[in-house]
Amino acid sequence: MRPKEDRKDLYDRDKEVEEIKESVERKVWLAVYGVRRVGKTSVVNVAINDPKYIVVKFNLIRIYDPKKKKYPKSSFISLFLESVNEAIKKYTLGGRVVRFISNVLGIDEKSFIEFNVVKIRAKLKRFRDEDLSSVIRELDLLSSDNKKTLVLVFDEAQELLKVNGINFPSFFHDIYDYCKSTTVIFTGSTVGILEKTLKGLEYEKPFFGRYIRRIKVEKFNEEMSKDFLLKGFDEEGIKVNEEVIREALKRFDGIPGWLTFFGAEYSFRVKHGEKADIDEIEAMAIEEVRKEAKDFISNTQSPERYSAVILSLDRLGGHGSLRDVTKVVNSILNEVPEPRVYEILNRLVDVSFIEKEGDEYYLPKDEPDRKGLVLASKDILSKVS
Repeated sequence: MRPKEDRKDLYDRDKEVEEIKESVERKVWLAVYGVRRVGKTSVVNVAINDPKYIVVKFNLIRIYDPKKKKYPKSSFISLFLESVNEAIKKYTLGGRVVRFISNVLGIDEKSFIEFNVVKIRAKLKRFRDEDLSSVIRELDLLSSDNKKTLVLVFDEAQELLKVNGINFPSFFHDIYDYCKSTTVIFTGSTVGILEKTLKGLEYEKPFFGRYIRRIKVEKFNEEMSKDFLLKGFDEEGIKVNEEVIREALKRFDGIPGWLTFFGAEYSFRVKHGEKADIDEIEAMAIEEVRKEAKDFISNTQSPERYSAVILSLDRLGGHGSLRDVTKVVNSILNEVPEPRVYEILNRLVDVSFIEKEGDEYYLPKDEPDRKGLVLASKDILSKVS
């Protein structure tokens, strides 16, 4: 159920893994993106699991808060230092990197190595943008001295847009121009917002004109999904009839995360003599999405309108044009202008809750995401009424 690290544990994805490895070898910066639960983190983890690399992962989901439109500078710096600290321990680095950070913070080296949160957080205001760049430069020099490549991974990188007080174009410009043994990987599941983040870097001075390669991780097709499940059940020593496999393919629509969740839960129940019911397993997945979606919708400026837009798509059979959605929305709520419906639809596309193909907007095709999204919307509208 956890993201994979070892190539033998990752199903397929040869193309994506090789593209990432080649990009890292050539020091080409890249963005790896795809919808939720498609396996981006596993693909990246496997590709960079190499003794030739020193990897620092900045998991921005750790500062994610749907109730906040902006994050304070200190939140990012704390995450930055903690991530560097984890890499120092993993690769037994230290020396000048630890001395530099400790000197800037005004703490002893032992407090940083042990990551004394009380002492570190009290000193975060001392850390400036140029100090962030200096830490990366020191790590780059260490990597070069050891004939290794420094790989910086910014997971859920769209959250960078919400950090106050840090000039990220300057920060990344400094890395791009002066850290010759370093490459950067951005990942994100809210595809539209990640793309805006990247364009904000690519078109904004001083980073302007730098190239970031895009690699998309797709869902499995039906044949791959079936093979994935059959091989997984075979490894677990579980016999599953064809009807159960067919039903799983229909419900989970090639989303690796849901297929893994289903396979793991189904196998566990069979092994322990419990009833393995696909409806119950799907209901668990739906509830997970319901909470995620409700959290997001509740913290928008117009929870009722967002909910009405989602329910309109559901009433239209799962997809519809802007005009059709607007008509149904206005049968649910009073006067919502078409431009506002358009804005909400595209925001939902940006955060990957719905999709757009041509002029049509679509609810997710897999059951957990579609049903969870609709149930969250009903929850919110029921409170209003």
